[in-house]
Amino acid sequence: MSEELRERQNELSRLIEIHSLQNGALKSEIPSLSFIRYDRVSEPGYGVYNPSFCLITQGSKEVFLADERFEYGPSNYLITSMNVPVVGKLITASPDAPFLSIKLEFTHHEILEVLNQAPVRVRPKETAARALFVGQIESPLLDASLR
Repeated sequence: MSEELRERQNELSRLIEIHSLQNGALKSEIPSLSFIRYDRVSEPGYGVYNPSFCLITQGSKEVFLADERFEYGPSNYLITSMNVPVVGKLITASPDAPFLSIKLEFTHHEILEVLNQAPVRVRPKETAARALFVGQIESPLLDASLR
């Protein structure tokens, strides 16, 4: 990760810490945005991920979708395009360096609205096997997250 990206992530970490003074997920004034902070690793937990964008600025997490494992941390983001049952676990977090993350959830209506308005041609992919994706963070995405 470049020094420029690391500086932006540190700035986002400071913002998350300001808005999340205790462990847990805190809803922000923006209804679909949450700030997440935990100061210790966790045992595996079962849940359902809604359509969302998740960005970790500190710490790391692993998520299992069926028998497929996804690990992501500060150099990655996670996108979920539909409701999916997962098992998740924080694997890096401590009181000195807590797990810090933002989560932006989307409704199905918002996703359809963007697809209808954007000049995007959606083509079925034969290789599309899941509704969860981990990608490498890039400057434009991190800049948008800071705004």
